Amino acid sequence: MSDELSYLSTAGRYAGPIPVTLAPRTRYTLPVLLFLLTVLSTLFWGAYSMTLQQFQQDPVAPWGFLQQVLNHPSLLYRGIGYSFAIMAILLAHEMGHYLACVHYGISSTLPFFLPGPIVYTGTFGAFIRIRSPFPDRKSLFDVGIAGPIAGFVVALPFIYLGLKWSVPVPTAPDQLYLWDPLIFRLFAWNTSLDNYMLHPVGFAAWFACLATSLNLLPIGQLDGGHVSYALFRGRAHTITWIFFCALLALSAYGFTKSVTAGFQWLFYCVLLLVLRKIAGFRHPPTMDDETPIGFARKIWGVIAVIVFALTFMPVTIF
Repeated sequence: MSDELSYLSTAGRYAGPIPVTLAPRTRYTLPVLLFLLTVLSTLFWGAYSMTLQQFQQDPVAPWGFLQQVLNHPSLLYRGIGYSFAIMAILLAHEMGHYLACVHYGISSTLPFFLPGPIVYTGTFGAFIRIRSPFPDRKSLFDVGIAGPIAGFVVALPFIYLGLKWSVPVPTAPDQLYLWDPLIFRLFAWNTSLDNYMLHPVGFAAWFACLATSLNLLPIGQLDGGHVSYALFRGRAHTITWIFFCALLALSAYGFTKSVTAGFQWLFYCVLLLVLRKIAGFRHPPTMDDETPIGFARKIWGVIAVIVFALTFMPVTIF
């Protein structure tokens, strides 16, 4: 059996957690099933990516490769590296949030992974659902920052290995290019890589950098929005709109690179507006907004800004 924490108040004051029984099936079955499906979808796309890298001159179409896998399932072993990398990074990110919630007695679900069999990454990411209010700004800050920092740290060795295993390719006018985040350029500063096909393990780390930077945007109730509200309280709402307008400007800049690049940020802005309709851009207060968060968390806020700068890409695919 497991506990869900609910919160009561007496005369406006926090009264503490009350254990509520949940059926184990509710807590474990769906997260485990989604995890296994995401492993399967990332194995497929990892194996497909390895096939593209091995046969650069004669790439097989995804549906053709699916037929090969159905006839020879052992082909999926080629995708183990990519699947392990992306699942490890996503799991670290979500477990960072989850363990922080456990530490503060905040009710949350286990991580839900989102399999993406129709997208090149093999996954749409992962999330946890927080079911109870944050006791104070300290807990809000720690839960918000724990995921991106944990995911970023786990991604570092995969960035190194992914670049090390990448292969140079000739420039072609019809190629799609990935924008290198700053952390990639720092890892590759002493290499001769110029135009190269990124190894699937490196692509997993690249996708992790994209997800980390998007989550760290100080908008609404994203991870960065939690951190922003914990640091700035009411001013966080203004910061949210400043960054949202900046994303619209990035969309316009992206269109100067390619239609694909422009629509990426435009799509994300539309998605944020949908989330605003559901949850709003104004971050809800914690149960105790008055207690200071302390100097150490302000330092961690600076570290979060650095991580954002290292992982952010003004253009993703062009």
